[in-house]
Amino acid sequence: MKEALTRWRKEKELLRTKDLNGHTVELLGPIWMGERIRSSVTGPGSYQDLIYSKGAYVLYMLRMQLWDGRSPDPDHNFKDMMQDYCKTFDNKAASTEDFKAIVEKHMARSMDADGNHRMDWFFNQYVYGMGEPQYTFHSTVDYPADGKTHFKADLTRTGVPESWKDAIPLYAHMGDKIIKMGNITVTHATETVEATIQGKIDRITINDYEDLLADVKQ
Repeated sequence: MKEALTRWRKEKELLRTKDLNGHTVELLGPIWMGERIRSSVTGPGSYQDLIYSKGAYVLYMLRMQLWDGRSPDPDHNFKDMMQDYCKTFDNKAASTEDFKAIVEKHMARSMDADGNHRMDWFFNQYVYGMGEPQYTFHSTVDYPADGKTHFKADLTRTGVPESWKDAIPLYAHMGDKIIKMGNITVTHATETVEATIQGKIDRITINDYEDLLADVKQ
């Protein structure tokens, strides 16, 4: 796991670097354009850096949004989605919209940021669009009676338009154990999440597995 997290951190750093012509790799163009991004303006290798790094990260974000930490196979939702996609378009041409339709078929309720059972928000930002949000996350925990934990978490987003949305995995730490509690559906620049749950939790965090193509401070 440590090696995998190091890899995802490197992918983010690669997207933030500038090519030989001074262009930030992530801002060369939206990944759906494919080879059309390649031109004399983009530096050598920049096209591959953008498409392969960001394309892989888009899939990874979807995987972590679908992650089910309570299952013996936490990846089962993501595996089902990808198997469905492969079977549906076996030896057939598939567009970005075709893939989006499969994602919408398997999306979790917490991924429905627009309340219409569509993933337009995600694809418009990360596939058809450009930009990387910056998140500041702060949480506190206290312990009321009956072995419960009360937590309050404040999340602030900057660096992207006000309309930006995200489904952010939320994690509970209990000693050396980390459990995904669910996704925070973030539709505003500032969000507060507060709840009382059974059991003792040491702390609440986000981005434990580099879930977000974002700069996160907590």
